[in-house]
Amino acid sequence: MPVCGYVLVPEAEGRAVLMDRLSCLPGCEVVPAQNSDVLLLVTTTPGPREDRELRQCIESLPGLDALLLTFGEIDPDTTVGD
Repeated sequence: MPVCGYVLVPEAEGRAVLMDRLSCLPGCEVVPAQNSDVLLLVTTTPGPREDRELRQCIESLPGLDALLLTFGEIDPDTTVGD
């Protein structure tokens, strides 16, 4: 089961809207950083394919300026294609 941590940089004045959009996605837990305008996101998915699909969905969200992977743990018994 892939577990990943991200820092998200929202577009100016778009943090609340982006946080709402992320909260609606399955496997996503999002919290605002206390000392910055960034968001912290933890994702869990059943497998590598679902992880890639979720990441692509997140990358396509309106209001997202940057998505930075800070941690990724993929099950060593699976093959990952990217």
